[in-house]
Amino acid sequence: MKNFLRIGSLIIITSYCLYIYKSSSFVEGFFYGSTLSYINSIGVRVISNLFISNNKSKFIPFIVTILKITILALVTLYLVKYLSINLIGFLTGFSVILIVFILLIQGK
Repeated sequence: MKNFLRIGSLIIITSYCLYIYKSSSFVEGFFYGSTLSYINSIGVRVISNLFISNNKSKFIPFIVTILKITILALVTLYLVKYLSINLIGFLTGFSVILIVFILLIQGK
């Protein structure tokens, strides 16, 4: 998980610096997509730890999962609908972080 945090942070910081330097809508979309995917990946990790814990009740992890999905969906809808970001850049940024997350899990 430490490698994911480092690599994900590096991708987000690099995309933000590129956005400030270039002011491209694609890079802005990439930044927002990668940031949202980074938060999603951390949320998945936290929720999976809640489900694996020795708690007999799975109600709290279930509620946290529903809350996470709802918040991420609302943020995504807001970003796509009300900000003029490039949708292809958004999806690219989201996918890059997910690919890094999956590849680092495979390399354990």
